[in-house]
Amino acid sequence: MLKHEVDKIEERTWRINEFGLVNAFAVEGDESLAIIDTGCGYGDIRSALEAVSDKPVKVLLTHKHPDHAGGIYHFHDCSIYMNKEDEGLTFLGMGLDNAFRRMYAETRGPVKCPGREEEIMSMIPPSEPDCTFSYTNTDDGTTIELGSRTLTCIHTPGHTKGSVCYLDEKLGILFSGDAVNKSIILMRQPGNSNTLIEEFDGTLRKLWARKDDFEKLAIGHDGPFIDKNIICDYLVLTEGILNGSIAGDYEEKGFRKGEVARYGMAELWYRCDQ
Repeated sequence: MLKHEVDKIEERTWRINEFGLVNAFAVEGDESLAIIDTGCGYGDIRSALEAVSDKPVKVLLTHKHPDHAGGIYHFHDCSIYMNKEDEGLTFLGMGLDNAFRRMYAETRGPVKCPGREEEIMSMIPPSEPDCTFSYTNTDDGTTIELGSRTLTCIHTPGHTKGSVCYLDEKLGILFSGDAVNKSIILMRQPGNSNTLIEEFDGTLRKLWARKDDFEKLAIGHDGPFIDKNIICDYLVLTEGILNGSIAGDYEEKGFRKGEVARYGMAELWYRCDQ
């Protein structure tokens, strides 16, 4: 039977790997335990979290895409934090529901956990779980106190309007969700507008201006860590696309379909249709 893999990656910091599909991170302070993102909602991520600590839990969502917020139904008794810009967010028209979980298992399972797709499917809740939740808005400078450990929110729009990162300045880790990852998706805008590319470019500049505050990125997929200099690789792409010196090609890869450009460690789907 598949289980969430829990790996200690730093002092009082763990990655919870949901079958190679997506990462959540557990961050422990003296008084409480934060989980950054909640996975897709396959199986019981709460039990995996409680195996590392029995402290009261705070849930920090980097964004509301259902591969990051789909396990929220395990945490109705917890304080939940999210940026308000993502409140009505869906993914390919899907919300935090079993239809998404089936689609994700069918499309990402063969890539990330080959041969175990049926096991992943068997861990979809038998009935539709209640994924409604109340939350506290987080924005630039919001701090989450865990007791002798603080996580600071940085608003990083691009992948979604409400995407945020959480900075642990003490350990030099930026938990970046999908704001900066090995592969970033920006959806195609009407008339091929560059609005999202410009927004993402601004996010990259904002993060790089704080480069001395962190040494590595804890990313939402693969990883757990990636070199922070990937931000510079993405800046090469956004600058080039915006000034016309870089033009990607149309590709279809998994559920991604659209125009993609690559440089160094970075892969940017900047006009993605799906």
